[in-house]
Amino acid sequence: MSQLQIQTKNRKFETAKDLYGIFFEDISRAGDGGLYPEFLRNRTFEDSLLPDGYEEKGDGVHVVTCSGWEDEFNNGEGLSYWVEKNKIAPTPIPAWYAEHAQMELERKDTLNANRSAALRVHFEAGGYVYNTGFHGIPQKQGEAYPLYLFAKSDRPVCLEFSIEEDGYQFAQSRLTIGGEGYVRYDTILVSDGDCENASLVIRSQEEGEVLFGFISLMPGKTYNGHGLRTDLVEKLKGLNPSFMRFPGGCIVEGSTLSTVMMFKNTIGPVWERPGNLLVWHYRSYNGLGYHEYLQLCEDLDMEPLYVCNCGMTCQGRRGVLLTDEELEEMLQDTLNAIEYALGPVNSKWGRQRAAMGHPAPFRLTYLEIGNENWGPNYEERYQLFYREIKKRYPQIKTIANTHVEEHGCPVECVDEHFYNNVEFFTENVGYYDSYDRQGPGIFVGEQAVNEGIYSGKLYAALGEAAFLVGLERNQDIVRLASYAPLFENVNYDAWFPNLIRFDNHRSFGIPTYYVWRMFGKNRGKYVVESTQESDVIYRPMKGMASLKAKKALHYRNPIWEGAPAAVTHELMGHVKKTGEEFCLEMPDEQQKEVFLNKMRWADAEKSFVIFGEEDQTCGRFEVEVLVEEDLAFEIGVFSARICRSFFDQLQETEQDAWHAVKIRPFLWKIKDGKCSFGEPSFPEDRKLTDDFTIDAAPGEYHRFAYETDGQVIRLFVDGVLQKEIKVPSSPSFISVVTETEEEIIIKAVNMSGEVDPVNITLDCDVETLYTVTLLTGAKDAENSFEKPKNVRDRMISLRGAAESFVYEAPAYSVSVLLLKKKA
Repeated sequence: MSQLQIQTKNRKFETAKDLYGIFFEDISRAGDGGLYPEFLRNRTFEDSLLPDGYEEKGDGVHVVTCSGWEDEFNNGEGLSYWVEKNKIAPTPIPAWYAEHAQMELERKDTLNANRSAALRVHFEAGGYVYNTGFHGIPQKQGEAYPLYLFAKSDRPVCLEFSIEEDGYQFAQSRLTIGGEGYVRYDTILVSDGDCENASLVIRSQEEGEVLFGFISLMPGKTYNGHGLRTDLVEKLKGLNPSFMRFPGGCIVEGSTLSTVMMFKNTIGPVWERPGNLLVWHYRSYNGLGYHEYLQLCEDLDMEPLYVCNCGMTCQGRRGVLLTDEELEEMLQDTLNAIEYALGPVNSKWGRQRAAMGHPAPFRLTYLEIGNENWGPNYEERYQLFYREIKKRYPQIKTIANTHVEEHGCPVECVDEHFYNNVEFFTENVGYYDSYDRQGPGIFVGEQAVNEGIYSGKLYAALGEAAFLVGLERNQDIVRLASYAPLFENVNYDAWFPNLIRFDNHRSFGIPTYYVWRMFGKNRGKYVVESTQESDVIYRPMKGMASLKAKKALHYRNPIWEGAPAAVTHELMGHVKKTGEEFCLEMPDEQQKEVFLNKMRWADAEKSFVIFGEEDQTCGRFEVEVLVEEDLAFEIGVFSARICRSFFDQLQETEQDAWHAVKIRPFLWKIKDGKCSFGEPSFPEDRKLTDDFTIDAAPGEYHRFAYETDGQVIRLFVDGVLQKEIKVPSSPSFISVVTETEEEIIIKAVNMSGEVDPVNITLDCDVETLYTVTLLTGAKDAENSFEKPKNVRDRMISLRGAAESFVYEAPAYSVSVLLLKKKA
């Protein structure tokens, strides 16, 4: 039974009014074909073109930037994984196919200066071209779909436009293409049935040639008529978000100067907006641009949080620094973006806004300077942007990517990101408890369980909810929070999990979606004092022992549970046996060559071998090691593979099954009699006990041992106990309490697989009838298109609330209790 004591008379601080928001980044085709519901893929005909600073590698798959970052391209189709999964047939122009017609890209006679290509089609009589959309084009009976295009022809050509699936035409229209120069043509396609996997077919009954400069097919009905997909916007609205971070993410940085995200390329008529090759493997048409973003914020009453490029490309992708005129242009582009949002109608960019149909200024509350940038080069650029923005717009609240205040920079708020497993989040509920209250505010801009077997499932949602409880407890310093990524087209997934999954006509939220919905709708005005007691849940561990060293290590008599133990995996280095002695030698050049990932917990210069198998967890391991002066070695406890993120798995091969970066044991580090014990973690290693010394004379063999029951680890040297360490654990019950003048709101997470009768004690009287918004189910329950609401929140009414009462928290649950105070 857990205990929760609530002191409403002790209000700690007000809740952060903008705490819960959303973060949009165009990843997994979240924009085009998603929130921006264009039906035609490659509507600009440019997907197969490489921007400046890129070149093909010659294998037909990969491209590489001028700085050396490599990516899959596949002639513009993106990841090989997508090509295989979606069974994309080869075609020279992505998404476009021809029958009895010849297609080619026209690179000179394009629609405008911002278009890099047009599509020239020579039709034979009865010939046609067709576009397959984003894995098919959907239609609904009776609905109208506006189609427009810019095209030209030397002589009139009558074209038939139809939506077809398996030979059936759901909608048809005709246009005669002619005239001088590019002309815009508009028509409406009205569907006489439902379909999901159709194509747009353009057919000519006579021979002729047409040059297409741009083409678009969109749904006639969009949210508020503002051009965004209704079901996806409604799901965003359901979260009750207070702000929206946009446009990224890594796409803000780009990978080359030519792919940096700039405001100026995301406004104006969509056919005049240059596209961007995104770091997430495909080109965006920028139809979902800056104006559409500000309009969506207005529609959903969200505060805009704009992210600008600060003069750096993505540092995780072999970053490039922008200097001199390039840096000045980026700064000016940011200032122009601010003026577009806030400037009067008679300003340069205010006039542009008015021309887009919005004379009145938008809001622009927050501005983040850069994305996931760090180091001295970032600090220099951050200060430049901060100074110039504040000089002109002192009211805008700025956000830094790192704790630049530690190096003398002015800072208001810092963005921190967390991707990890369930246990990380539950064990770090108190992450912000000890933060300096005189320091900057915190924006937890990206967070998600993206490692482990529960990604996207209920148990992951519980862990994330527990972490959110920790954020709510610290709302005096944590001001903003958002989940990432937000959207995923399931046919083009480049990351997992994503809060909202969709295809071309359906969508659903993962269990985490309902956690954010529950927390976003039940805020309260004050955080009040509360204390709790509960059982603990120890981190589930598996795997046996490992050895690591930076030079040759001699050992003998390895034993597990009283029986000889053998090395089962030589990750780095090799073991040679001479008589009864083993020598762990350094990695060879081949091992170093395949060691492509540079991670803190794995070192290409260290040997690394594992004893036993992953199912051997609890027990005793011992080994005699020849201790030498200046010899550093490490004994690993729980040496098993982690379940890495989907993004990492996409890049793995069969040879990576036992790659060194996938093993993160607890490490007992020994050198010259000094020891530490901890775990490799991010952003820094975590100590599990204080450092200690041992008596192990150099030049002699000493027996090192550990034993564990899964809850405690004991370390021994020559049979003498040195340290007793608890395996990391977290509370089984985690809660936070807020209130208004009339209500008490209890957010509670039960991580255990048993019903927890929580004894709740209040310092005020409440009405006996109360409501609970509840999310619960099987530990590995998840949602799908077939069962989109398999895991979802539901509201129930209960009786029995009082100054002291028991709430039966269901197993694996998130509960939001709403208690009414008695007058």
